[in-house]
Amino acid sequence: MNNSVYAAEAHGALFAPIAEGVQIAQAAAGNPTAGATGFVRCRVCHTVEKGEPNRVGPNLFSVIGRKAGAVAGFAYSDAMKNSNITWNEELVVKYIQDPAGTVPGNKMNLAKGAVNPAGAADLVAFLKTKM
Repeated sequence: MNNSVYAAEAHGALFAPIAEGVQIAQAAAGNPTAGATGFVRCRVCHTVEKGEPNRVGPNLFSVIGRKAGAVAGFAYSDAMKNSNITWNEELVVKYIQDPAGTVPGNKMNLAKGAVNPAGAADLVAFLKTKM
């Protein structure tokens, strides 16, 4: 048995979590241009410019920092109205990836995993440009 192989394996094992953490941090930063492209699919249900009307989903202008269930004129589910959530970047990323798991009983019809972590981070980066 070669000790240098074990050292290399140990070296890789020690640094794998750090590398994964860096990838997570990079994904969390997001790319607003990619997010704008991805938001085209979201526009079926959501608007994002100030003063635009709600659609099937609420207008997402200034969603970061807003209390869930707070857009005037939108008929939120009881689950969303009673969630006591204030949207921050991490919660929006989580919700985009798993709406039912984040706010059970909400009305958003998006399957868990339909948006990958990097795509969700890109969408949040785009939404941050709409404040």
